[in-house]
Amino acid sequence: MTTVEIKKLQSQKMQKLLFWLCWLAYFSTYLGRLNYSAGLTEIIRAESYDKGAAGLIGTAFFCSYGIGQLFSGFMGDKWKPQKMIFAGILGSGVCNILMGLTTDIWQMVVVWCANGLLQALIWSPIIKLFSNWIPSENQKKFCITINTSIPVGTFVAYSLTAFLVWKWHWRSIFFFACVCLFLITFFWLWGMKKIEKDVEENGVYEKVAEIGKGKQQGNVSLKKLILMSGMVFLCFGLMFQGILKDGVTTWIPTYIREMFHVDSAASIISTTVIPMFNLGGVYLAGVVNNKVFRNEIMTSAFFFIISGISFVLLRIFSGASMVTVLVLFGIATTAMMAVNTMLVSVVPIYFAPYGKSSTASGILNSSAYAGGALSTYAIGVLSETAGWNVTINIWIGVAVAGILACMIGKIYWKKFTRKVQLGQLITGGEKQ
Repeated sequence: MTTVEIKKLQSQKMQKLLFWLCWLAYFSTYLGRLNYSAGLTEIIRAESYDKGAAGLIGTAFFCSYGIGQLFSGFMGDKWKPQKMIFAGILGSGVCNILMGLTTDIWQMVVVWCANGLLQALIWSPIIKLFSNWIPSENQKKFCITINTSIPVGTFVAYSLTAFLVWKWHWRSIFFFACVCLFLITFFWLWGMKKIEKDVEENGVYEKVAEIGKGKQQGNVSLKKLILMSGMVFLCFGLMFQGILKDGVTTWIPTYIREMFHVDSAASIISTTVIPMFNLGGVYLAGVVNNKVFRNEIMTSAFFFIISGISFVLLRIFSGASMVTVLVLFGIATTAMMAVNTMLVSVVPIYFAPYGKSSTASGILNSSAYAGGALSTYAIGVLSETAGWNVTINIWIGVAVAGILACMIGKIYWKKFTRKVQLGQLITGGEKQ
């Protein structure tokens, strides 16, 4: 194992500025993507689309986002991540303008597909920025805390959508998101200029262990890292997580409207309670992992169990009361938020010594959105043809599958993290 010196941000003020810039960048992606999910029930009502066709637009986003994550992960380890993030936010703003102007469902599919590809340029580069510029003792904390942008972004997106749908036309939700995204791009450019200058002038060199630096590191193939870490099972776990988080969240307002016969605005605004729950999932993930399991994969398995129990209770009490249903949805999706925090935010840090943190983040995040893509369309069709009770039964089965994937994956993960801690090359296991 060798060590190299990398310039890190010394100033706590600059570290916080970088964190909040990245937080705002990822927050903005939820304004520019969940506006469609939040407005879905009104779009279906106003345009008389069937649920399968409307779900196809969301599926197009998740598919392109998932595929884009793979490329973004590789690019983030080679290109300047700050420029990728800027391009992603700006491009998403343009897509939101076009979405508000389109009149054909297939045009909407194409535009939202492009939005997914552009937004894929944001997450993995954020992880790379943290590993590049944040001192090692703060990296895990930053990677966990930035996940608060997801429930906050979800809450704001759903709240604003409910207001805009109530006050104006559903197309206004895309125009509003566009304005927000454009403003954030200017703030990003201003902040990055300050941070880059501070790293250059005031950055402090930190000794960082790099396993198999240089030629040897290049010989640590991605294939071997994937096999030794059990990443295949983590990818399956994240695919199931995507089904139970993004797929389910997309259809909650429609479920509420159909089960309790409320109007679109009321069903959307009632769903804003969900991200309030989800915010706790970010912190619960860190606490449970640090205090109980000390293993990211076991922590994930535990939260899959919580989610499965919640869906069982939802099946039993389906239609009983709106409050009960919203609480159960909140618990189930909060548990999936905790899984996402562990597998997408914390796990990639273990690949940094091999120079593959962004790549690992891209692969894992793409798996979560593959699940979201599959379920966004499938849930719409299934609920329409077989009903919500059958759909909930399938969610229970998916939660069980997630538990199994994590239980198998933890065996590989324990061995892998031990090698990382000992500074061993995956190719041979010898200390360097």
